[in-house]
Amino acid sequence: MEHRWGQRIGVDLPVRITAHAYSVKHARINNMSVSGASLRADFQLRPLSRIRVFIELPRKRRFEAPGIAAYVTRVGKTSIGIEWCEFAPRVVTEILAAVATRPYIRMHKHEPALGTAITRISTPLLKHGT
Repeated sequence: MEHRWGQRIGVDLPVRITAHAYSVKHARINNMSVSGASLRADFQLRPLSRIRVFIELPRKRRFEAPGIAAYVTRVGKTSIGIEWCEFAPRVVTEILAAVATRPYIRMHKHEPALGTAITRISTPLLKHGT
């Protein structure tokens, strides 16, 4: 039986995980709450390991990624359960508030399709007859 302090919200955010000074791994957050998150990763961490999670937010430079202290609670084949060391970190509450108020917005940068851009530009040129 699991006990959670908050409702899990589905997200898809890229993160960097550091366990040691020179050990950096890449993963993605599947869902998160004010007390923890579930990561999709292709590597293993030991349960109860202290880690630092750097969330790579859109429109932020990589070195500006906010870091959150956490520890590993569960380990699966392709998933890792973590719990934040601090309850409801500011970055997490801001992300959850953004997703809750605007569920239709994706957390990654969306580029318009090339065909759409050409169609909008060339539409006046395709008029027949005057």
